Amino acid sequence: ELLRKMKSLPLRNLAECFLVDEELMNKLTRAPAGVKNHHAYHGGLLEHVVNLMEVSWRISDCYPALDADLLVMGAFLHDIGKLDELCYDRDYAYSDAGQLLGHVVMGLAILDRKLQEAERLAGEPLPEELALRLRHMIVSHHGEYAYGSPKLPMTLEAVALHHLDNLDAKLHSFHQL
Repeated sequence: ELLRKMKSLPLRNLAECFLVDEELMNKLTRAPAGVKNHHAYHGGLLEHVVNLMEVSWRISDCYPALDADLLVMGAFLHDIGKLDELCYDRDYAYSDAGQLLGHVVMGLAILDRKLQEAERLAGEPLPEELALRLRHMIVSHHGEYAYGSPKLPMTLEAVALHHLDNLDAKLHSFHQL
């Protein structure tokens, strides 16, 4: 529902490619958001992502310069690489690819595969500017080079996503204490 209410047809088409992927959605329902830190339990990643998407919709009325659809899709995608970065069938650990590449790089690869799929289904490519902004949100969501962002947030939506992501992680960790 949170993705399907986007007004942008290209983003809704892209979202649908994720939502109909049963294997990916099954991983999303089981994955933790981390090994030790925030939302480090089965389903923690989904809880984190849904929180961010709900808050993204809520703040969009307060900040009309934000592209709400882009922010919500960025919230959905920002940690998508964690589905394969982490192993969570028994203990929580990093996969080999997770250790060597990390969830940011892995998330870009997942997004690029789904962009190609959406293009095939729609018969036309997602606008390149939109794809670029989604990629930027994935690579900049940690907000600082010291925290693993290859780039700093440079769009309104990327800045908002970084702060919302950090807020959700911090509040959840505080609550866990």
